[in-house]
Amino acid sequence: MTRRIGRRGFLLAGGVTAAGALGVLGLRGCDLSTSPSGGGGGGTVTGNGQAPELQALVDSGELPPLSERLPQRPLVVQPVDGPGTYGETWRSALIGAGDSFRLNHGIGYENLVTWDAEWRDVVPCVAESFEMSEDATRVSFTLRAGLRWSDGTPFTVDDVEFAYRDLITDTEIVPDTPGQYLAGGQAATLERTGEHSFDIVFAGPRARYLEEMASEAGDMLTRLPKHFLERFHPRLSPDAERAAQDRGYTGPVELLQDAVYGGMLWTDPELPRLHAWLPQDAIGDGTRMRFTRNPYYWKVDPEGNQLPYLNGVDFTMAQDAEVVLLRVLGGEVDLMDRHVTTTQNKPVLAEGREDGGYGFYDLETDKVNTLSIMLNLTSQDEVKREIFGNRDFRIGLSYAIDRQRIINAVHARQGEPWQVAPSRASDFFDEEMATQFTEYDVAAAEEHLDRAGFTRRGGDGPRLGPDGEPISFRVLVGAGAAKPELLDALEILLPMWREVGVEARIQSEDLTLRTQLIQANEHDALVWDGDGGLNPMAGPGMYMPQWGENNAFCPEWFTWLETGGDEGMEPPEPAKEQYRIYTEELTSETDAEGRADGMRRILEIAKEQFWTIGISTALPGYGVVGNALRNMPERTFFAATYPYPGGVHPEQFFIER
Repeated sequence: MTRRIGRRGFLLAGGVTAAGALGVLGLRGCDLSTSPSGGGGGGTVTGNGQAPELQALVDSGELPPLSERLPQRPLVVQPVDGPGTYGETWRSALIGAGDSFRLNHGIGYENLVTWDAEWRDVVPCVAESFEMSEDATRVSFTLRAGLRWSDGTPFTVDDVEFAYRDLITDTEIVPDTPGQYLAGGQAATLERTGEHSFDIVFAGPRARYLEEMASEAGDMLTRLPKHFLERFHPRLSPDAERAAQDRGYTGPVELLQDAVYGGMLWTDPELPRLHAWLPQDAIGDGTRMRFTRNPYYWKVDPEGNQLPYLNGVDFTMAQDAEVVLLRVLGGEVDLMDRHVTTTQNKPVLAEGREDGGYGFYDLETDKVNTLSIMLNLTSQDEVKREIFGNRDFRIGLSYAIDRQRIINAVHARQGEPWQVAPSRASDFFDEEMATQFTEYDVAAAEEHLDRAGFTRRGGDGPRLGPDGEPISFRVLVGAGAAKPELLDALEILLPMWREVGVEARIQSEDLTLRTQLIQANEHDALVWDGDGGLNPMAGPGMYMPQWGENNAFCPEWFTWLETGGDEGMEPPEPAKEQYRIYTEELTSETDAEGRADGMRRILEIAKEQFWTIGISTALPGYGVVGNALRNMPERTFFAATYPYPGGVHPEQFFIER
């Protein structure tokens, strides 16, 4: 029997991290020779060069010359500091196999298009050029002639056609076509216009398609090699069943789903790819995950030297964040922006900078809050669903929170009381939305909870729900130390709710189980920081029914809307209107300001309905970077919808010890 991944499993598969602050330049007619660039384990770049190890393979006849490995017009990356030197290894750490999403957003991100340095415009990446029609129904792409997979096989429109027709829109493999390829309820068609060019044609306008593709943590059209995967396709190969089972899968559908949804990227090192570095290990197989340089990588510096500069990447598979922190303090990590870069750890990390040989860089965050409280408005429990769905109940809980106390204790007095709302730096900032119901006012809390109809037993006892039982629910929070401030804040907050008669308990689970509970709609509430503080249009899930962990306040509403009412739970009219505006108006509106106006209407509904509760403004983020690591921007974005290479381009990193 083969395993099928349904709509919800697909939509909720994803991760959170990001960065960027470097532009991408285009290069025309670059003359690329095979001149050597040094010997031994490293070397200086000399123009039109390559790593010494690769030059040695060329000299021995084991590898084609550089001019035959690069596309005719490679993508040129303008270094932050300047041209680098070949050699060395970038050291980092992962916490278990569940951390693989960091690979999707960093090493695994090579999309047709990407974001520019300022997160404003979409620019070419794997595609040499692109153009959207005026009515936003047709997007034309031209691939880079001569582009090759990591095993040397040409990457052409054949691969794109296979990925789209035989995998992404094959309902035996992907039961529901991904939303970015739908318009007017129909899947787009792919029209081949040349060996290196094709069009995506929609049944109706799809104005945000390019932005959506730039925001994907790994474009499906650029990571499904036909020559490798077609032998596992039951329609294309008579030996597909046996071939899939020989690789440890129950059958070809399970294998191909694993390829489509990205799991195979980090479990099968033999899978050809377009990435700068290639995995030598399957994630979770040992205490390390190592990557080595891709000899067919298709980006160069302005002098024509092939990237990446670094020989490889070495991830330590750590047990927990404490192990990672010790490695950072010991100078054994070259770059890290997660797990240990918390407010609580910053004094320790600051004190250890000289001995550890590292510094800080700034992360401009898209986070929407320090703690977003999402009561599950689609709870399976009818009583809880009625309680959580009462707006006065949510307002009462909000007034009961002493936000300044949490800010002082957990966030070192940084930030201000804030709801789930765009930040002051966002084009969508709304002061009223951000500050409503943020006063600490127990009397107002009691008034709204009384108005909701949930009176206290004996005048000062627990509040009783519509079933006559004390109101009590669990609040889901992540286990481990990835975001310890969530748990710290929650432990201070829950006694405040208890004072007004509402009992809530902490339910701490690891990432895998937490995601499963949300997907199965088996959670009462979730606390998360959430995305969409800077750019809510790219990540609206904290404000309306949408995909992912940000949508934990109404997962069944989203399912109902996505399936046209066939599954899930029917949402109220305001949520339907939000979804309609986002999926119809914002999709068909070709004018950017018109789309912005639509997003403001969505936010206005979110403000009025008050779906979720926030604590305080998201704090400025920071990352740790080794003093020897070069070409790392001083400022980057931290956003789920702005993956690393949009501006950082890790392939330009080099180490100068």
